[in-house]
Amino acid sequence: MAEADVSGLEGPPSSSRRRGTVRRAIGAWLWVGAFATAVVAASYVLFVEPPPPRRLVIASGAQGGAYFRFANLYAEDLRRHGLEVEVRETAGSVENLERLRDASSGVAVAIVQSGLVDGEDREGRLAALGSLYREPLWVFHRRGLEVDRLGGLKGLRIGVGAEGSGTQAVALRMLAANGLAEGGASPGDAATRYVREDAADAVALLLQGDLDAACFVAAFEAEYVQELLQDERVELLSFDRQEAYRRRFRFLAPITLPTGVVDLARNLPGRDVALLAPTAMLVVRDDFHPALVPLLLAAAARIHGEGGVLAEPREFPSESFCDLPVSEDARRFYRHGQPVLQRLLPFWLASLADRAKLMLIPLVMLLMPLVRAAPPLIRWRTRRKIYRWYAVLREIDQKLESGMAGVDLDREVARLRSIEHKVVWVEVPLSYMEEFYQLRMHLTIMQQRLMALRVGDP
Repeated sequence: MAEADVSGLEGPPSSSRRRGTVRRAIGAWLWVGAFATAVVAASYVLFVEPPPPRRLVIASGAQGGAYFRFANLYAEDLRRHGLEVEVRETAGSVENLERLRDASSGVAVAIVQSGLVDGEDREGRLAALGSLYREPLWVFHRRGLEVDRLGGLKGLRIGVGAEGSGTQAVALRMLAANGLAEGGASPGDAATRYVREDAADAVALLLQGDLDAACFVAAFEAEYVQELLQDERVELLSFDRQEAYRRRFRFLAPITLPTGVVDLARNLPGRDVALLAPTAMLVVRDDFHPALVPLLLAAAARIHGEGGVLAEPREFPSESFCDLPVSEDARRFYRHGQPVLQRLLPFWLASLADRAKLMLIPLVMLLMPLVRAAPPLIRWRTRRKIYRWYAVLREIDQKLESGMAGVDLDREVARLRSIEHKVVWVEVPLSYMEEFYQLRMHLTIMQQRLMALRVGDP
């Protein structure tokens, strides 16, 4: 019998075979990694909103006023979180609203007095993050004037605030509702004169006697309000028809300045004074990034949350007392507080994690069919290590039916011995040993058939 060709026999897996296996495994994982990266990138583009801006512009108010002071406190707080914040000085609430309406102004946030917005603003162009504190309408007049209502200022010189200020917008509405019009006078009556000066100049004119009365919309803590409350040359007007004003002007809240709250030793004021108070609101455009909303409101809680003479502790910031729609992100803050990630992580890391979690939706949708397909795929790959050799057995069987002898028989015997040697080193789980040894048995049976034919071959 001719000696069988055993050149194809192989021993245990050589280092070159191992390297090839490793290369194939690395290639497979690279494909998986590329596919996962593509899915993550597509999910990021389709489902994840852009990162929050690094720079923020806050429209404040006139330097020295409460808006300017609070805007700088916000800026200081936000800078600790890595934001670049610019506080832009303005004439007041009216100008702040104009800059918010103008997308090219760069202003993203503004402190705005309630009662100034129009219908178009309420339809979605602007949104409130909440009210921050009450800033009453203070109407001071010269002591000695017999004035108990706004209508009693008819024919006098009245400071109504600077152009573009919230004071002027509210004062003119209130005076008009009481029948006062600038310049108009009945025969024999003096004409009412409106003086449009900022707060500092109006205070000086009032104390000098060049104004008979002056209107201010400001916080109780404002320096010029405290100065006027303690100056004996002027008196504070009390609004005795608070409920009527509240029903006519929904942005006004009735409050009371208690007796002695300004100075207990001097008992100032000497009686309870009924006041009407708009609120200062934190207002943004409708495209304001939602990740910055809880950051701003957390700062507002630290700045305004302690309360004061006209507010209880933790009463502000509040979603109440706003005449603009409150954003959904702000409402979520008032219901649940600052997001957990922002409490535990630096802002930019928390923002990244919060946005990245949206990618879990498409990834889960992708993984569900993959997880379901994994067990059958693993079974198929494992059994393929065994059944792939049956193609050779089938081929040899067909050759035997066609007739095979001599050197062809020796070649196929050597081929089967090579296969058998390779099969020994195939790694399969123990649960597949039945199929494994069936393959080895079938290889042996085929070799025996070939050897029997070779022995009988002349």
